[in-house]
Amino acid sequence: MTLPLPTRLLDRERSWAILVGASEYDSPSLPKIPQAITSVEDLGRALTGPTGLFRKEHVITVMDPGSTEDILGPMNRIARHEPDVVLFYYVGHGLQESFEGRGLGFMQLFLSLRGSIDEDADRIRTGLPIGVVFSRLRSLQAEQSVVVLDCCFAGRALDDPNAGDVHVLCATGKTGNARYELTDRHTVFTGALLRLFERGIPDGPPNLDLHTVFHHLSTMLPTTPTDSYNPDWDLERPRQRATDHSGSISFVRNTAFGTALTPEGLAARAEFARRVAKLGDHPLLTVGEQRMLVAHSKDLYASITTDSLGLGPDASRGR
Repeated sequence: MTLPLPTRLLDRERSWAILVGASEYDSPSLPKIPQAITSVEDLGRALTGPTGLFRKEHVITVMDPGSTEDILGPMNRIARHEPDVVLFYYVGHGLQESFEGRGLGFMQLFLSLRGSIDEDADRIRTGLPIGVVFSRLRSLQAEQSVVVLDCCFAGRALDDPNAGDVHVLCATGKTGNARYELTDRHTVFTGALLRLFERGIPDGPPNLDLHTVFHHLSTMLPTTPTDSYNPDWDLERPRQRATDHSGSISFVRNTAFGTALTPEGLAARAEFARRVAKLGDHPLLTVGEQRMLVAHSKDLYASITTDSLGLGPDASRGR
């Protein structure tokens, strides 16, 4: 029997979330992202709803920031409370540029604001460097800070020297584009995150910790067809940077906990196993990753078969 790793529950009285949605832009170089607003709204509801672990009054939303202070200012409110966990979430356009210009030197991630311009040095002049966000978060001296970035080039934040011990979850890698469909309510990444929060994981832990969330999204996102991308071989996968036990933090309870042996739970587990097997057949993965995923899918199928026949150790308990 494999025991699950312990989950770190946040202190509701001392934990805060800042959710930023950038949907409107003055420059024609940056198209509008209406899904940014609804993504922030629905994520806020998930974090504070019946299964969320945040207090409603501790979730701050910032819509269409016009200046860097619109984003950084709310952190001053948090600083007075000796915070336990601070979550910073951003959805909008991500810009990449180096301070040397012309694509030379260390490429940095800039979060776009209403007045941002996606052209050469204008990216630096009009965007918010992710390093500044990291620095401000570190100044809060929270027990743990978490940054979730749903934007293009988000993976560049993983190498930022100011990240310190911040846990970072990115929708995409250093050169990838975060996806959104104009007909959807949410961006692709945040939509998958919200579906996970809503549906849960039947054979998962009581609370969905960040490591579990990352593992699930890493399988589901690249195996989900979208209208504007290749339905079979779009390999854009989320990225994560964890420090020590930062991945044990949970923001929501697992809505499907205790349903692993129900017909619905077994079906959900089988679908996930199928996705793992499909990802293991991806030609852009290394041979080592392919073998790991194929072996994992076999283990998942074996567990499902055992449980469906009533042979598993939890069958009599109806876990």
